[in-house]
Amino acid sequence: MTDEATQSTAPSRRMQLLSGVVEKLVADLTAGAGDKDKRRQVEEWLRMLAEKYPEFRIEAGLRDYYYAEAERLRGDFDKSTDLSEKLALGRNVESFLDRAADYERRAAERA
Repeated sequence: MTDEATQSTAPSRRMQLLSGVVEKLVADLTAGAGDKDKRRQVEEWLRMLAEKYPEFRIEAGLRDYYYAEAERLRGDFDKSTDLSEKLALGRNVESFLDRAADYERRAAERA
């Protein structure tokens, strides 16, 4: 392969590799893999990548993650008997739904 051919395939190879990483991380987030702190770290990195690589459509993946997280918290809310815990969970559900709506808007703007 010539140097010119190598230079033209390097960016596409890089994008393929990174795209696969992003897809797997979004799937893991949405499935609730890892503990809350690890999911937050992944979420933070994906938000940064969403700005840098709009072609990956990370906004839609984050939106789906926020809806899934809100559903998980809603399940915890239903199981809880403590009023203060229910209040905290309810606020967290609202926060995730607000973020999901924000990413829904962003995804629609880019479409």
